[in-house]
This record gives sequence, C-alpha cells and structure tokens, in this order.
Amino acid sequence: DFMFYKMINLKRLLMAIFAITTCSISIAASTDQIEIINTISRIYDKPNLKVTTNPISINENFAIADWTQGNRGGRALLKKDNGHWAIITCGADEIKDLKNLKDAGISTNVAKALIEQLNQLEKSIDPNQIHLFSLFGTKNDPKHAEHHDHKH
Repeated sequence: DFMFYKMINLKRLLMAIFAITTCSISIAASTDQIEIINTISRIYDKPNLKVTTNPISINENFAIADWTQGNRGGRALLKKDNGHWAIITCGADEIKDLKNLKDAGISTNVAKALIEQLNQLEKSIDPNQIHLFSLFGTKNDPKHAEHHDHKH
C-alpha cells in the first residue's frame, strides 16, 4: 500500500515538473516573440499604420516573422545576437526556402525546423493574409505598384 502511495506521488511530481517545464518554455518563446514584435514595430510602424507581426517561428537564435501592414505584407528573417533580435533581411516566400536560409548561415536542421514550424503556424491564418506574406518585394507588392503609378 505504501509503495502504491509513493508511485502516485512520484507520478504527481513528474506531472508537476513537466507542467512547469512546459510553461517555462512557452514563457521563453513569448518573451522572444514580444521582442521580435517590438523590433519590427520600432522600425516600420507609422503613426497611422501599425505593423502586425504574426505568426512567428523561432528556433535557436533564428526566427521567421510574418507581418502585415495595411494592404502589404511579407516575412522577416531575424537573428538573436547578444540577447537582442535584429532583422537580417525582409522578403516574401523566398524566406521560407531552405537553400536561402542555409545561405544566410543557418544550419540545415534549424532552417528545416523554422520552415516546418512556420508552415504549421500558418495553417491557422486566413488565406487572404497568407497571400499578403508572399507580396513583399515582388511586382505584386502594393508599394511597387504605387511607385510605378507616379507621373513624372
């Protein structure tokens, strides 16, 4: 009877440890996500047009953040150096290309994990918004169209 009681307590303890560990992992990810959102907002927010950054895929010291701003959107590749997130480059679908991520100095395993996680996260995003992520820097980017519509 005593052994059974000890096993129950051990199971409870392991469940508690698991819960605490899981929570601390998600808290750590949330802190990184907040820092990434703040980094992008600090650079690109306009008084009347804020950037929305979501979803964000993070693996080790690298992240891919999808963003929209009004009728525009894209993806940012970020790296964490000395505890601070910085944008390496902005783009569209090419940011999710394994070769491009490897060319940016990201290991194959980290790059694959970033892409797989982002693809998973994007499944819960509205397809119209997903379309915006693929526009940045392309001929379909509204900024590109604005630029070419100007009369000289």
